[in-house]
Amino acid sequence: MGTTFPWQPTAARTVPETVCVNSGGDLHLYAAGFRKGAEALLEVVRSIGHGQDLLVCPIVYSLRHSVELLLKQVTRAGRRLVDEPGDFPDGHRLDNLWSTCRPVLKKIWPSDPSYAKVESVITRLCELDPKGESFHYPVSTRRQGVRATTLDPDLRHLDLGTLVSEVLEVIQLLNGAGTSIDACMDTKYDMEEEARAIEREMREDFEEQMRAEYADEMRSNYL
Repeated sequence: MGTTFPWQPTAARTVPETVCVNSGGDLHLYAAGFRKGAEALLEVVRSIGHGQDLLVCPIVYSLRHSVELLLKQVTRAGRRLVDEPGDFPDGHRLDNLWSTCRPVLKKIWPSDPSYAKVESVITRLCELDPKGESFHYPVSTRRQGVRATTLDPDLRHLDLGTLVSEVLEVIQLLNGAGTSIDACMDTKYDMEEEARAIEREMREDFEEQMRAEYADEMRSNYL
């Protein structure tokens, strides 16, 4: 008997309110969801002309989290492509994730001008939010019994439009890298399958030849 979960849809529930969840650990789909959520919230701000101070945290957090998930997804897929052991690093620090992801990407594309753009945006995101907490929680977990504010007290304003534009550009670049890696993986798989098929055919031909030679030898010896 399966597990009974809360908030299961009923026949009366409309289609837009009935959703599919559990993508089987697909980081790319999660990243796309957080990106689309941020874009939808920004569109709300632009359409009504206010609310940016209230929505800045979910917008920036969602974009940052999308970048984090894509860095992990690209690292995982890239390592498979270049036959490098390991997965993506744990944790939420974008600089650590990028320091692992970039060498993997450089094995695939040794020189790409987009690396500098990605690194620039990640560096600035880390200045604002090193651990993925600053736009997620207003205060940190207790350290020696004290909670500190997660945002720098001296930070008073952000150019949200430029931030969103630049982070979305990085998301697009990482999405492109992930799509290209997937295509390379498909090609690699097809080539490996073709090589295995050729190897099987050669082995079968050799075995057939050996059987024929053995049969000829047996006939010459006993007939």
